[in-house]
Amino acid sequence: MSEYYFDIETNSTGVRPDIENDEILTIQYQKVTTETGEPKEPLQILKSWESSEKEILERFHSIFIPEKSFNFIPIGMNLNFDLFVLHNRWKKYGINVPLMTLLYDHPKIDIKPIIVILNKGEFKGASLEKFCGKEQSGKMVSHWYAMKDYASIENYIIKESEAFLRFYQKLKNEMPKMSLMNKKP
Repeated sequence: MSEYYFDIETNSTGVRPDIENDEILTIQYQKVTTETGEPKEPLQILKSWESSEKEILERFHSIFIPEKSFNFIPIGMNLNFDLFVLHNRWKKYGINVPLMTLLYDHPKIDIKPIIVILNKGEFKGASLEKFCGKEQSGKMVSHWYAMKDYASIENYIIKESEAFLRFYQKLKNEMPKMSLMNKKP
């Protein structure tokens, strides 16, 4: 069983992300320990500007292998968005992965519900910026991409992954203490 921090960055040109049509610019992942959430391997960033969207999608498919579900367990925030976009972009290039496999058969750890609970049950304001110390949202990624400022995109990705993993490590450490099973009578 292998857990991986996982996220994508897309080129969203509209007011809101378009899961059907937005191009995937990067796919980033990092193997972490199941026990603590600490990195086991360096952060990997597959960048479309160094090859193509199709190539990074094919490469990631061979790493993720949806049919071997416990070899790559994605950990992230709002993973359904990432998996929907991934599914649609794979489909565009003839890589057929059933959506049910991604959303239901493949295990994943999404911290979004935890963030909502920490935000007193409110979805509005339940963000990585608020709870993980993430410095900014990904809204600038499309702008940086249009300006060919790839270094800013990479810097954003690195800072986001570090902030996420610090928070995830706190969850791994603190949440088991809340379990009734860990309480002695």
